[in-house]
Amino acid sequence: MDIVIREEDISLAQIGVYASVSFLVVSAVGAALYTTCSKRFRLNWFEQNLLESANEKDEDQQSREALVAGASGYNVDNLNECSRGNLSPTSLKNVENDPAFWVPASVTSTSAIQQQVSNTTEESAPPTPTSPTGSLKSNTLSYCSTTSVPIARSDKHVVLAMHPTRPRVSSMNAKLDHTKIDMTLYRSHTQPKSLDPTPAIEVRGNLHVGISYDPVGGLLNVRLLEAQNLQPRQFSGTADPYAKVRLLPDKKNFWQTRIHKKTLNPVFDENFVFEVTAGVIDKRTVEILLYDFDAYSRHVCIGGTKLHLANLDLSEQLQLWTPLSSASAQDMKVDLGDIMVSLAYLPSAERLMVVLIKARNLRIVDDARNCSDPYVKVTLLGPVGKKMKKRKTGVQRSTVNPVYNEALAFDVNKETLKNCVLEFTVVHDGLLGSSEILGRTLIGNSAEVRTEEKIFFEEMFRAKNATAQWVPLQEPATNLANAAKSATSKN
Repeated sequence: MDIVIREEDISLAQIGVYASVSFLVVSAVGAALYTTCSKRFRLNWFEQNLLESANEKDEDQQSREALVAGASGYNVDNLNECSRGNLSPTSLKNVENDPAFWVPASVTSTSAIQQQVSNTTEESAPPTPTSPTGSLKSNTLSYCSTTSVPIARSDKHVVLAMHPTRPRVSSMNAKLDHTKIDMTLYRSHTQPKSLDPTPAIEVRGNLHVGISYDPVGGLLNVRLLEAQNLQPRQFSGTADPYAKVRLLPDKKNFWQTRIHKKTLNPVFDENFVFEVTAGVIDKRTVEILLYDFDAYSRHVCIGGTKLHLANLDLSEQLQLWTPLSSASAQDMKVDLGDIMVSLAYLPSAERLMVVLIKARNLRIVDDARNCSDPYVKVTLLGPVGKKMKKRKTGVQRSTVNPVYNEALAFDVNKETLKNCVLEFTVVHDGLLGSSEILGRTLIGNSAEVRTEEKIFFEEMFRAKNATAQWVPLQEPATNLANAAKSATSKN
């Protein structure tokens, strides 16, 4: 049975599909054959390198043939000087006129310039062998010593000349190019000497202070604004600074700021007022000391500054920055405060009356409240250093300037008392922890007692009425019993 396909049964869509499928099949087969052949006949790196080397050799050979093709012969005698590296402008001119040679335009222009220089030199004074102009010909550039340029060619040979290098300076009167001089070779490495003979001051930070004075009321207002770039602790890299402000020469009365935790740039913004009359204001000096608070050891003085009021214009409000310098050894000692004590001895009753009136400027222990909880303990040390009797006052909470007004009695005869020492210890009362000593002082007749306290103690036996005096606190002594022993040995 024969299958007959009529033309009416075939549509254009079928023809398009057939053509597309055929094209895709042929393309796929061709791509597969190309990929197979390229992988099979691909050159490796060694073969590729050999092929590139062969191509380079062919190019070099073709360039050489093109260079010497059609060149005429040349006269070797005319080029003897050039072959020796001593080609002169005269010989170069002869070569230029000879049609057998080809001379580059750059070499021709250079030779013309040198010819002019040579003529100018000959017209000047006769040169000496040591003069710069006398050596001009010897300084003539050698055209065969630098980059080669062909000046003559034959069928087998090429004569090369060298590009002229940068001309040398042949005269000491020639103009120099200052832009090509390396000035770093002439810089002095020595430091200039300072005209100020005063030694350099170590700056430990900067302080921003405001000062104003009211001459009518006699009030000096010192506003402590801020400090910057304070020196940190050695290990922690930070500090807990606070400041003390006092008006010299009075070193006992001072104001203290609150403590700023973990900062080297504290912002105080606190005002302190001092009473001073207009007649003595020029003789006063404002001293500001900055300390680093430490709850477990002595406070360290960071630095300080002094503002002499005689050098300031107090007719208007001032704001100034002042550097903090290293404080003196005396100023670096932390002021532990003072206590006011009244002593009286009753011979008829053989009784010593000690009255604790008040204290001022005590050390801060609780930095959170910026205060302490102090009380005073009084101990009577006997002739052999034995603690005979002790008394203590009540605790004053949240203050560094407590007022006690408490009288403490000690029954002791006069002869024994003369060989005794009174020990005053100011203690911070720790509610949840151990107590901490804020300072100690001694009053009596001993080598460890200050002269002022010795006189105060001796005056007690001669005076009929009680006498009061401020006594400064000192660092806790290691062995206060030695004070009483020294008093016994002295008597």
